[in-house]
Amino acid sequence: MKNLIIYILTAAAFASCTDTNKEDNLAQREQALSLKEQEFLAKEADYQQLLSLRDSLEHTAEKMPAEAVWPEEIMGKWSGKMICTESSCSEHVVGDTRNDIWEFSPNGLKITNKTGGERHFTGNISGTDLTLSSTDSATAASRSKITLALVDLASSRLKGSRELTGKDNCVAKFSVELEKAKN
Repeated sequence: MKNLIIYILTAAAFASCTDTNKEDNLAQREQALSLKEQEFLAKEADYQQLLSLRDSLEHTAEKMPAEAVWPEEIMGKWSGKMICTESSCSEHVVGDTRNDIWEFSPNGLKITNKTGGERHFTGNISGTDLTLSSTDSATAASRSKITLALVDLASSRLKGSRELTGKDNCVAKFSVELEKAKN
């Protein structure tokens, strides 16, 4: 009788270990989890693709030349004089004067300083204001924004301001006066 009880208990233990219902449920759960993982990976791949597309569009917009058509009167070379009016940057002091050559072309503006260094700008016209932003700001240590008033183009003089953001986000502001170069 004792052997019979041990035999029944052993058979019951084996039967519970090989329950096909539980194995089927586990297999279905694993399959559902695998499907959800695949869906998540596909969504993550779409997200990464959208991020890279957005980044490439932002970089392309920064490097594209200005679409604005400049007034004929500003095309060509100008003698530029900038005077620092406000500064939190160590390399710029209030009262500093800079004299540069400004050259407007259909692609934008090129400013050449007396040592031969160049900065390139693109921009747009809004009403009587010409707003220019440095195109090489991604690689340079500083960013620059120039606003010129296009009120009296016939006088061969332009006035405006320039704001330069330098290292450690310091800001230097300049008054700008341009005089058309005589060729």
